[in-house]
Amino acid sequence: MDLGPLWLPRSYKITCCLGGQPVPENPQSIRNWTQEVSDYVIDEHYTERTGSIEERTMESNCRLFQGNYLLSASALFNFNGLAGIGVTCKCPEATETEQFDKNCRRLAPCLNNGYRAFSINVRCICPEPYFGEICEKYCDQGQRMKGADGRDYCGCVPFYQGEECREMVCLNGGTEMKQRCLCPPNFLGYHCEIDTNRTSGTSRFQRYGDQEIMQGNELFTRDISGTIFSLIMIIVLVVSMYLLMKHRMQVQNRLATLRREDLSRPPHGLGGRRADMLSHEDARILPFRAAPILDGGPPPYASHPPRG
Repeated sequence: MDLGPLWLPRSYKITCCLGGQPVPENPQSIRNWTQEVSDYVIDEHYTERTGSIEERTMESNCRLFQGNYLLSASALFNFNGLAGIGVTCKCPEATETEQFDKNCRRLAPCLNNGYRAFSINVRCICPEPYFGEICEKYCDQGQRMKGADGRDYCGCVPFYQGEECREMVCLNGGTEMKQRCLCPPNFLGYHCEIDTNRTSGTSRFQRYGDQEIMQGNELFTRDISGTIFSLIMIIVLVVSMYLLMKHRMQVQNRLATLRREDLSRPPHGLGGRRADMLSHEDARILPFRAAPILDGGPPPYASHPPRG
């Protein structure tokens, strides 16, 4: 099928800032280009800035361009999707510190070591845990995740909420103050999640007065009580170790005294004989007996005849 001579009518409307001009992305596929320009307009990206309308208009210098053109039908098959057949803004030359988007708006620099990816709609690519248009937001108590629109969001952990997950969730009627939960009476915990009435024998609806006790004072009292208890336990441990060492030294001194007395005492008093120390009933010790001496000398030797 020959689609060469076929041309499709199209229209465009685009806002170009800072003196930018609309141009077709592929001039070879465009003919009969018309262009109309309106007066200066306030761009939505500059509406949050302070100052008068005239000052914001001169700063943005944005104009609305619209017109018509004919697009070659063959361009619909030569390009991927709609890329290459649209209209964009031709921006002025940028300096080394300037960057522009597709509408020639000045882009703020990315914060916190972020950088812009011009292949992804010139968005800032932010390192963890930063996110936002220029990486200005910090995901405090949560994890960064990507939404359905492709932007990064902060998913909060339990008991935290807000865009940056900085707001604490205080349960049971507690209120947040200076990143702490001020809990009502009978409730404790970092998020007032502990009901003391459930762990004690008192009634849940029992009141102990109408005085208002600040959570900071309660935390200070508990810290002091814990410190005093720790000091008492340390003192008891030191005294116990001292008494134990003293008792061991007394036992060792008593044993040493008994040993010295045993070594210095004779077995049966002074002048005793060693034979008195030995018992005659001891089977291992035999008494010494002297051999008798014969008057005539030793008996004569007598030979015996051999047997058999």
